Amino acid sequence: MKNDIVSERMIFTCLDIFDCSKKDVTVIPPEGSMLAPLAQSGLEMVECYRADAANFTKDGDLVTAFAAINYAHAWIGCFQRLGLFGGESGDELFLRLPGSDDEGNRIADEKMAKYLDITTRARKKIRIASPVRSFDRRLALTFLDTSESFFKKAVDYRNDGDYVRAFAAVNYSHAWLDGGARIGLFDVDGDDVLFTLYE
Repeated sequence: MKNDIVSERMIFTCLDIFDCSKKDVTVIPPEGSMLAPLAQSGLEMVECYRADAANFTKDGDLVTAFAAINYAHAWIGCFQRLGLFGGESGDELFLRLPGSDDEGNRIADEKMAKYLDITTRARKKIRIASPVRSFDRRLALTFLDTSESFFKKAVDYRNDGDYVRAFAAVNYSHAWLDGGARIGLFDVDGDDVLFTLYE
């Protein structure tokens, strides 16, 4: 049986888990340091996507709200991995979902395909910006590996008919690419459609 319904219960569970994780997030670089603006930039993205999730929920678009809250949570993990955020985000939201109650918004095949396509295009667009023997290159490879791992999970979940977890996982995958582009680990040729660039 296909799991493709995003219910209000799922959204509110994700929002509650996210908000608990978010309240523990601290910006590690001290104000005035060179890394403080980068950390603040990440926090702004987290708050932006959290606000998007609330707005989409209010408008009744539970599928897009689900994408936004998973994206926001992935940004926390991305910046924690860099050591720019303190706190503990815990497991991915899609690993902590309650069961579906078959009332809510359906993730259509077209929507699932669209999000996989967007992330596939982003994966093809990025180039590692750092020199081969640099620390930043190692960071870029870690971000890329993390994104690829989530993308593989998304494809596996989709193939198993679990569109809810697939949809969440593809958002985690893209967020890691997006975070890497914003930080400057990836060169994306100034693409501000597939990526959320700093300036």
